[in-house]
Amino acid sequence: MSDLMCVACGVRYAYDIDPCTFCGASLTEGEPSPAIVLAVTRVDTPSTGHEDAPYWCALVKSAQGAQAIIKFDRPVEVDDEVSTSVSGTVRTYVVGIVGSGVMARGLSEMLLFRGHRVVWVGRSIGRLESARDMVADRLSRVMDETELDAAMSHCSVSPSFDALATCDVVVEAVIEELIPKHETLLAIERELPSHVYLATNTSSLPLDALSDGMSIPERFGGLHFFNPPTRMRLVEVVRAPATVDATEEFLCEFAQVVGKVPVRVAAGPGFVVNRVLMPLLNEAVRALEDGIADAESIDEAVRLGLNHPMGPLALADLIGLDVVVSIMQDLHARLGDEAYAPRPMLLALVAERRLGRKTRSGFYEYA
Repeated sequence: MSDLMCVACGVRYAYDIDPCTFCGASLTEGEPSPAIVLAVTRVDTPSTGHEDAPYWCALVKSAQGAQAIIKFDRPVEVDDEVSTSVSGTVRTYVVGIVGSGVMARGLSEMLLFRGHRVVWVGRSIGRLESARDMVADRLSRVMDETELDAAMSHCSVSPSFDALATCDVVVEAVIEELIPKHETLLAIERELPSHVYLATNTSSLPLDALSDGMSIPERFGGLHFFNPPTRMRLVEVVRAPATVDATEEFLCEFAQVVGKVPVRVAAGPGFVVNRVLMPLLNEAVRALEDGIADAESIDEAVRLGLNHPMGPLALADLIGLDVVVSIMQDLHARLGDEAYAPRPMLLALVAERRLGRKTRSGFYEYA
């Protein structure tokens, strides 16, 4: 991807776009050079040509004294040294993804869109191929045929963990239950060379239990991506008891390279986000049970009153009500706080297999 410069107003871009979004003039190839960031503005509102928000507009100054505005799809800060081109500066990884569910599909889509190679492993080759087809269908909406073919050529699927030996890092994204995750992680680690990093995408499970029995636990940690990973910028980087500094640094760097904002957290129950979020979701369900308002009104009140992008009941549907219950039960058991005990209505919906968006029925009905 080359550096682009507007022939009319001089604005420079660090990723492909045409024409200039400031003045509409054509763009031409520019010569890359190092520069220092003088000021940054984060833009959170999508617009034509910038559907994937947020992005960052940086005022930069080159060593020769020239100034330019460059747009980045990753966070930059004042005094950072950047290049006026991303050519040759953006590292790509070979990433193993284990699992074939919603998060595994989202992670694979995100990585392929950004030019990384994906080695996708699961128990059923049929489910993997179906999941890969779903990812290809989603990418076809934002890529032309040539781009799509190139992206999907970087994705291989296999039912065997030994296919992961060529990876730089492996992200486990199987069902959010302790025993299956632990067994899967141990099976993965047995096939990895000692230089490959291993991460779990758990949203709340204890990393000490997940790493128990590993031969090289110092290269293991948590990468808690949020759903959908193609849009959500945050990644909680979780340090397990045996994680060493080099592993934590790599996981943070990896998160940044794939366009995320890493936040380092301790391996406590629920990390940060879910520990704060689950009582809110539970209280929203309680309000619905008590007839304080209907689901739409509860969500609208919280969305507008707390300036959240979506209401708590709609968010629970998006996460998956079974996942929400699993997280709450884990937090309730580990913290002993009744605020985390899932409400009866939530348990009833899960028992009826009304799990939210993925089953097209939860607190809301979905076409």
